[in-house]
Amino acid sequence: ATAEAIQTTEDYMWAGLVLIRDADSISASSGHPRSTLEALQTLIVKYGAAHFDPSGNSPLLYLRVLLLCGLFEDAAEYLLQIDRFQIEGVHMAALLAYFGLLSVPSPVYSRAMVQYARALADDGADESAVHYLLLLTLPSSEMHDECVRALTKLLYEHRDYARLLGDIQADGTRRRGFLEHYLPLLGISTPEQFAQTIVRKLADRSRDEGRLADAVLLYNLAERYNTVLNVLCRQLGEALYQTGIEAVSEVEGVARAVLEHYQQREHIARVLDERAVSTCSTLLAVTEFVASHSRGAYEEALELIASTQLLPLDGDVVASASQHAERVRTLDDSITRNFSLVLLTAMDTLSRIYAGLRESPFLDAIKQAKMQDLR
Repeated sequence: ATAEAIQTTEDYMWAGLVLIRDADSISASSGHPRSTLEALQTLIVKYGAAHFDPSGNSPLLYLRVLLLCGLFEDAAEYLLQIDRFQIEGVHMAALLAYFGLLSVPSPVYSRAMVQYARALADDGADESAVHYLLLLTLPSSEMHDECVRALTKLLYEHRDYARLLGDIQADGTRRRGFLEHYLPLLGISTPEQFAQTIVRKLADRSRDEGRLADAVLLYNLAERYNTVLNVLCRQLGEALYQTGIEAVSEVEGVARAVLEHYQQREHIARVLDERAVSTCSTLLAVTEFVASHSRGAYEEALELIASTQLLPLDGDVVASASQHAERVRTLDDSITRNFSLVLLTAMDTLSRIYAGLRESPFLDAIKQAKMQDLR
């Protein structure tokens, strides 16, 4: 009778679930152990997909079995493992998460959303990728931190900051980015929290890994204007120290443009730190001084280094030397680490100007006086 009643997988599942539903009354009347859902689930997992679909022609049959006995996590993982059903697996996992049928946290669900989002981003569909990463918060608000980490990683890898995070226009107004429309899903309620949670973390990582342009853009977006100047000063100082004038042109161009931009905008200029501005201005002058020396413009180089007041070049040099030395010790490390470069280049500049005057066929009183000053 049992063989006649149970001929298909659906019949088997129906019988098993009825036994569970009526377990109390059946156990009491028959004396058999009470049937439980946990026991049926264990049995289904033990059988595995091959038992229900030995030929491999009906892969969705095992999926139905898993769903019918409430093994939702296993069902999502199973479907995701079948290549031709991976997209369907992602969307089924999202549906199960929406109805609260997955564990929290769910490694299967998180992996599905992250991998699918990465595939979309690799194909250039960044906004769609963001949408799928935001689905990480479906199961619970406990997933906010994981979602932020996944978004931050995606943003860093693909670097589409202006479109996804926003941008500062030429007139100083801020343009909202795509991600900002969905901040409540991340538990973020204010622009300041957004900057702290996502933008500054990206900026810090970009700074630490040498992505100068990205760091400047992100710190600027977070309105950390003094940090922008400090980053530029550090990069400019390192470039001068490690490789000399040949490697500083890109950094110098960015630093000069940023400093000029900041100083021309009152709402930014009034919050700038005087020390950061002074350090940046001095480094730019030093860079220009070294460049002038390299191309043989020694008089121009002398004027530039004199404007920085790093060296005692005017008046009583001996008397002012100690004061200049004391001042140099208080300067930013990006300047002090390059002081030997400044000193040696200045000495060579003075030597070449002196030699040029001495070799001049027209050595008048003015030139003799200048030679005396140079000595």
